[in-house]
Amino acid sequence: MNRRARWTIGILVALVIGLVVGLIIVAGDNSKSSSDTVSIESTSTPTRSTTTTSQTTTQSATTTQNGGTPAPNPGGTSTSGGSGGL
Repeated sequence: MNRRARWTIGILVALVIGLVVGLIIVAGDNSKSSSDTVSIESTSTPTRSTTTTSQTTTQSATTTQNGGTPAPNPGGTSTSGGSGGL
């Protein structure tokens, strides 16, 4: 390796080590001094919803179907009655 590559690698390694040490210092700083800390309080006002929903009732005529095949029973036991289908 030439001299320039060694210097470049050395500077990059020193930079990485410096960043790691700086992050450790910042992460370990748990001081609770009031001169450095800025607290931000948020206030919220409750709002009322003014939307209304309308309910509609739909009636449909149903017919009783007699006959058909009963639905298969996954348990294996037979059931009496039923009109089959879904």
